[in-house]
Amino acid sequence: MTLETDTLAAVEAARLRVAAQTERARTAARDAARMAEDVRLLVSTVTSPGREISVTARAGGAVDRIELTERALEWDARALSRMLTETVRRAQRAAADEAVARMAESLGAQSPLVADVRSQAQAQYGAEPGIEYR
Repeated sequence: MTLETDTLAAVEAARLRVAAQTERARTAARDAARMAEDVRLLVSTVTSPGREISVTARAGGAVDRIELTERALEWDARALSRMLTETVRRAQRAAADEAVARMAESLGAQSPLVADVRSQAQAQYGAEPGIEYR
């Protein structure tokens, strides 16, 4: 081999490595965009323990729908307000938990981004150890 052939071979090898890295970056970007859209569209519906109230919320916290049964309307204003607030919070937390779970599937449970989103959800919606609302 000559200096010229060695140099050309090294340049070609470097070009192939860069091309492979670029393709991996494109794939990761597509996966991230798909995951972001999936999380953005994610909704979770939670029903109160007595099934009087049903709330559908998004992972970002937006509430899409609240449904009340006739039984809920029999409660006094204070009880209804308390149960509505709690059911909304549980629906928001359930959607955030589902978003974290989906992100962990894509990025890995140990991902710093997953840990950050999990921490934000805990800070925003509180913790309910041992209870999962799905």
